[in-house]
Amino acid sequence: MGQTIFVVCRESIEALLVLGILYAWMNDREDAQTGKKWLFAGILAGFGLATLLTLTLIGVTDILGGEARTWFEIGMLAFASALIVQMVMWMRVHGRTLKQEIENGLATNLAGEKNWWGVFFLAMIAVGREGSETVMFLYGSLLQLDSFASYMSFFMAAGIGLALAMILFYALQLGGRFISWKWFFRVTEIMLLFLGSALFLSASEKLLGGPLAAIDLPGWLYSNVWDMTSVLSDSSVLGNLMASLFAYRSQPIGWDLAVLSTFWIAVIVLLKWQSTKKNEQLARTGVNKN
Repeated sequence: MGQTIFVVCRESIEALLVLGILYAWMNDREDAQTGKKWLFAGILAGFGLATLLTLTLIGVTDILGGEARTWFEIGMLAFASALIVQMVMWMRVHGRTLKQEIENGLATNLAGEKNWWGVFFLAMIAVGREGSETVMFLYGSLLQLDSFASYMSFFMAAGIGLALAMILFYALQLGGRFISWKWFFRVTEIMLLFLGSALFLSASEKLLGGPLAAIDLPGWLYSNVWDMTSVLSDSSVLGNLMASLFAYRSQPIGWDLAVLSTFWIAVIVLLKWQSTKKNEQLARTGVNKN
């Protein structure tokens, strides 16, 4: 439930950020009422895209059986983990200039003949992209929905996440008196990377317990490294939340540590490469200006 609340909240805020920029931009125009109709149409289309992806994933999972379903689940969890890392890297580049980029694009789109398709597609992409990412990030949770009670709990958590997103978005719009966009994205980026590690670990555990089960791997991969069950079991409410959000394991085995080490080394290398590339671009720009 905690994972669902966090993911829905975080992704909803990103969608609300783009929609808020579009809405504020149109308020300064004489034909704002026409533009808002295209905006709301795009929002509905975005929800439709996210719903279509959800139904497709559920349908494919139900159709597949045995080993094919296991491989599909492993692939989806690993892809969701990679998608989180990619999203964090994208936000680190475009987060500061997102408002300016959107407004410049809209101004160019409407410079000549009145064409509101740009607003429609931006709204659709904002809602559809964040909605689709939410579905991907929560794919593991969706697989566990097997009763009416579990569905109700899931949708309740999603509702709480959406409500929190609206409250936080409003607070962020008040001029940073409560919390700044910079620190919000900084903190949630870190939490998202931990979520990515949890999804990657879940995919690897399915791999170890499924396709790799028949392979004779070194014994240390199966050995418990430590036991924190008496302190915080991952079967408890808090432990389960820590497991789904931060890849916590009260009795990790060598395989878990190897997988998590691989994930974090890869993330650190990618972020370092991105930072180096950005600094090089800034240096070249400085040279050209001089």
